[in-house]
Amino acid sequence: MKILRSFMAAFMIVLLFGNTALAAESTTEKTAEADSAVEQAGGTATSDVIVVENCYEFKSSYGYKYFIAVCSNNSSAKLDVSWDTVSFDEGGSILETGSSYNAYVEPNQNFVLYALFLNSEEAANYSYTIHYEESSYIMPACSDVNLEASVSGNGTLTLKATNTSDTEISTIQAATLFFDKEGTLVGFEDSYIVNNNYNVEAGETIEKDVAIPEGTDNYETYYTAYRW
Repeated sequence: MKILRSFMAAFMIVLLFGNTALAAESTTEKTAEADSAVEQAGGTATSDVIVVENCYEFKSSYGYKYFIAVCSNNSSAKLDVSWDTVSFDEGGSILETGSSYNAYVEPNQNFVLYALFLNSEEAANYSYTIHYEESSYIMPACSDVNLEASVSGNGTLTLKATNTSDTEISTIQAATLFFDKEGTLVGFEDSYIVNNNYNVEAGETIEKDVAIPEGTDNYETYYTAYRW
């Protein structure tokens, strides 16, 4: 699922409707027609099930780099999605492979895949291969979550997630991308919205605060959820 917001004076927020996804820089963008293919685990490579809408690179304050892809599940199936990522220097030599997690997504759901690179300061390009298979054991549960985003009085972004079902949810995960007025990515935050037992009980509401980077004008929040 996707939430888009725009910051106004005095931290007022406005919900944006429609397709307002921002284009990725050409040095990091890979499409389904490029060298990196979307392929079904154990099956035939395809490009119409998982669509990559935009790609971004972000460097954290610790010097780590994230490669981020905004995706959509264009199928009618509940999917377990993963990807393999590689960073390259300007000469095309491999620097390292990225570290990432699976996403469990429902039909027609927008979501984010991201990879963490600890030693890719000189990265000039990235490649990726996306894999998917129909969920069988770990099941997506995004439709059982109501997530709201708002700016608190102390200037942080508060993510408020409610399990609207009568069954426990194992994890709710939210990825927030922060952009400046020119559409440049100035911040990225991956948040696990769970209680002290690392789950979300039926009917439970949990809030998570996220720092808003300096220079932020608008943000996009994508969230997923799953249960065992």
